[in-house]
Amino acid sequence: MNKRNVLITIILIALAVIMAVLLRGSTQTFQNLIPNFSDVQTAAVATFASNLTQTVAAHPTSTPTLTPTTTPTLTLIDINATEASATPTPACYHLRWIKDVTVKDFTLMTPGETFTKTWLVSNSGTCVWKPGFRFAFYGGDPMGGSNYTLEQPVNPGDQINLSISMTTPSGTGIVISTWRMSDITGWFFGDALTVKIDLGGETPTP
Repeated sequence: MNKRNVLITIILIALAVIMAVLLRGSTQTFQNLIPNFSDVQTAAVATFASNLTQTVAAHPTSTPTLTPTTTPTLTLIDINATEASATPTPACYHLRWIKDVTVKDFTLMTPGETFTKTWLVSNSGTCVWKPGFRFAFYGGDPMGGSNYTLEQPVNPGDQINLSISMTTPSGTGIVISTWRMSDITGWFFGDALTVKIDLGGETPTP
């Protein structure tokens, strides 16, 4: 081989080596320019999740509130209460004491003695006393007496005797028992009627 051919061969080999080096470097540079697909996918998922969180925060959901329905209330009408609300004014009913028929005040008795106290009274009001009205214990010592219930009406201006059976208690001194008329609702009206018994041991004060 002559020197010329040797020189050309050497030049070609050098060019081949240079081209190989250049091509190898270009390939690596190109690969560096292309991002890893897995990294791109991970970044895309993270970006989507971030955007989704911001969207939810910007549009908060409201929890619906259930409003309980109102249960209807059944109201019962009390006939007695209706009648009580129609009770006449105090001026309509009145009782006036006239006299003590039996057992005058400060009558001397012994403990355990039984007696019947009777008062004469009048209906001094403007309304009829109806059956069911009660002459009832009001204060003091009942001395075993029981309430008396009217069985017949008493018209305005009429007079009647009201009697209560009693028994004197044990002990000494003055024993007082007070009674009054009441309507069907238990409302007291009129004069208070009393009986005062002397069981001894004290000087009565009229």
